[in-house]
Amino acid sequence: MAGGGWRDEAEDGDEWEDDLDSYQLEKRMNDRRRAKSLPASFFEEDIPANGEGRKRVKFADSIGLNLASVKHFNTLEDPQVPTKVLSRLNSYPQHQQDLLGVGELFQSALTMDRLVRCFPQPAESSGFETRVRDQRVCLEKITITQFDVRGQIRVGATFPNQEVGVRYTFNDWLSHVDAQAQALAADPQRPALVGERFTFTMYTPPFLDPSSSVSFAVYLQCDEGVFWDNNEGKNYTLKHHCFPSCAAPYVSAAFHAT
Repeated sequence: MAGGGWRDEAEDGDEWEDDLDSYQLEKRMNDRRRAKSLPASFFEEDIPANGEGRKRVKFADSIGLNLASVKHFNTLEDPQVPTKVLSRLNSYPQHQQDLLGVGELFQSALTMDRLVRCFPQPAESSGFETRVRDQRVCLEKITITQFDVRGQIRVGATFPNQEVGVRYTFNDWLSHVDAQAQALAADPQRPALVGERFTFTMYTPPFLDPSSSVSFAVYLQCDEGVFWDNNEGKNYTLKHHCFPSCAAPYVSAAFHAT
């Protein structure tokens, strides 16, 4: 009996140790499961016993704890600037010379290098409507910005399976780009307008070499063939031009407002 009782006590002890190990394992797994970003073991912390040494900062969720509060930012919301920050900013009033500097920077932005056309606007020339009928496709006008060139093409009539566009080059036709034009709605103010209008866009590099130029021609491709308007064989050309700055500094009237 004594031997049997000893075995029972030993078995009870083993079961108690197994329960303790299971409890500790489950507790540790629960603690690890709470981590939301980069779990780190508590035993990895290496802090000198004397309290000296380099301090380290850890986020609560990196050691398996929950964050006290979480702030979600919305890009549509205006930022909330603390009052003390605004008051400190207002303690430094703007000076007139600072405002003049802003005006000069604005002026320099307006006088950047651009492309300029080396031909008159075709629609302003005499006999343009006749050219549209004879050539079937003609460049009408263009506008130039810092980043692109936009234009309109006039087609004499509507053809089946037609494609209207512009072909342009930056390297004297060593290579070229074709850009398809899109049809424009009819202008109710000009019912007698000859032909159909199309619009196109040519994208240009923002910074061009002083010797840069762009040559282009517009085309109509249909079942009857391919028709071109290349400025009577000379191509339409845009050249780089640097607009000179005005001698007097630019100052907006708003800068003098009180």
